[in-house]
Amino acid sequence: MTPENELLDTIEELRKQKFPDVPAELVEQIATIERNFTENRPEAYKRIVQAIDTHLAVQASGKKAGG
Repeated sequence: MTPENELLDTIEELRKQKFPDVPAELVEQIATIERNFTENRPEAYKRIVQAIDTHLAVQASGKKAGG
């Protein structure tokens, strides 16, 4: 197992224990952005905000359609 996979596994265990309502896909996406943009913090921040905004928009549209 690579260190990257070990880190993702650890993050996933913490997510399950402390934040089960946060989707695993979103957490993995954020971790991947952090890994890919460690040297470019403004770009990492921008992409993380976009990922969260997209997730929230999908959640909101799902709630409107379902309820």
